[in-house]
Parts: sequence; C-alpha cells; structure tokens
Amino acid sequence: MTILRRLVVVLLLGGLAGCTFPELRSPTPRPTPSPTAAVTRTPSPSPSPTASVEPTPDFGAVPSFGAGEIILTAIDGLRARQRPGESGSTIAPLLPLGAELQVVMGPIPVGEFGWYLVTDVGRADLEFEEAWIAAGFEPEPFLRSSGRVAERTPSIAAFALTGDAEYGPIEIADEDHAIRWMATDPEGVRCRFGVQMTPASGEPVTAIRATIGDDVVPGTLQPSFFAAQPDLRGQVFLTVESDCAWTLVVTRVPPPEDPSPAPDDD
Repeated sequence: MTILRRLVVVLLLGGLAGCTFPELRSPTPRPTPSPTAAVTRTPSPSPSPTASVEPTPDFGAVPSFGAGEIILTAIDGLRARQRPGESGSTIAPLLPLGAELQVVMGPIPVGEFGWYLVTDVGRADLEFEEAWIAAGFEPEPFLRSSGRVAERTPSIAAFALTGDAEYGPIEIADEDHAIRWMATDPEGVRCRFGVQMTPASGEPVTAIRATIGDDVVPGTLQPSFFAAQPDLRGQVFLTVESDCAWTLVVTRVPPPEDPSPAPDDD
C-alpha cells in the first residue's frame, strides 16, 4: 500500500472515531389493552305480589254478657242457629233489629265470631226456644245489653274462657242441678276439657272429663251426678282444667212432674 493510501485510511478511521452516534433505544412496547369485561346487568326482580293476610278476629272485643241478662239485637237480619258457627243450621227467620233475647251461656269462639246461647224470653214471635247467635265485635257488635236482667232464670252461674280457670263459691242447694257446657279446640285438632267440683270443706270430685276433636262438642252433666254426690251442697268451688275454648252454665233443673194420677175425690 502506498503512503498516500495509508494516509487516507488513517484519516477515515480517525473521522469515524470522532463521530458520536446516539444510543439506539429499543422502543418501549405499548401495553396491549386488556379486553374490558362486559358488565352484565342483573335485572331487578319484579316484586312478587304479597298474599293478602286475613285479619285475625279479636275475640277480646266480643261483647260480654252474663247469664240471665236481657240483650237486644243491634242489627237487622241476624241469624239464629242450632249450633255455634256459620255452618250451623238456621232455625228461625232472620231476627229483626231490637229483638229481645236472654243469655244462657257464652261466648265461645267458633270461626270468625264469638257465639252466645240465648233463649227467646218466652215470646212466641221469635219461633225458637234456644239458639246460638253471633255477637260481633265492639265498637259495632251485633248484640247489645238492655241493662236488664231476667227476674226469674234457672241459670245460677255461667263462665267462658280458653284454658284453665277457677270459680266460686257457687251455691248448690240440692240435687236438682245440672251443668251444660260446650267446648272446641281453637286449633281444630284436639284438646281436653275437665271440670272438678270441690265443697268448701272436702275433697275435689271429678265432674266432667272429655277429649274434644276438631268439632264443637256439647255436653250436659245431669242431676243424677249431684244426687250421687251429697257432699256437693252449699258453697262449692269449680275448677276447669282445659286447653279448649269453652263455656258452661250451672243451672237449676225443675224436678220431673209426678206422673201418678191425682187422687179421686169421690
């Protein structure tokens, strides 16, 4: 190689060495956008229709009447039934507004109402001797008090409750007495109804013991029971042991008429 060529090569190399090249930068990769998850909107559930709840009858608002009390119908067209409950057979025409009735016993809850056993106060135009009447509820009952009590009534004492109870003293003068009662299970399944009677100085005597099914059950403790229990005289206490709804009345029973013929005057 000639001197001139070497000089040119040297000059080229020196020039290249004096040039500064910018540092090559690797391009920063752009982040790949993540796919946005589609938001699924859950539709709001349509409100379900709320079942209408029948109001529970408030038996505490049934008007209270005592045995022998004279009451009046407070509405026109009240039905008199053979037994408590709207399924009981109607036994008379519809009662008019202001009809007079005498309470025998009650109330007892059957179905949607409390029911009283009443008598017709001896008025033939009512066409029944006894019937069960729905009492309704305060402040607009079907029956209202007249403020009067019958002067003569066989009822000595009447009670009504759901569950256990104690009452007395009740005056039992002789054997000519009976206890009429009615009981039902508020749940419509099965309940027990028992009555004990205890003299003021003596041991309790079982008077009634019954198991009530899914119906309304009536009963009568006959005068023969009192005839067989001479200790149950004077002041007697009555105890009810029950998980039923019940009502009862202690009543005097007229002695049977003497069937023997009258003596011949001849």
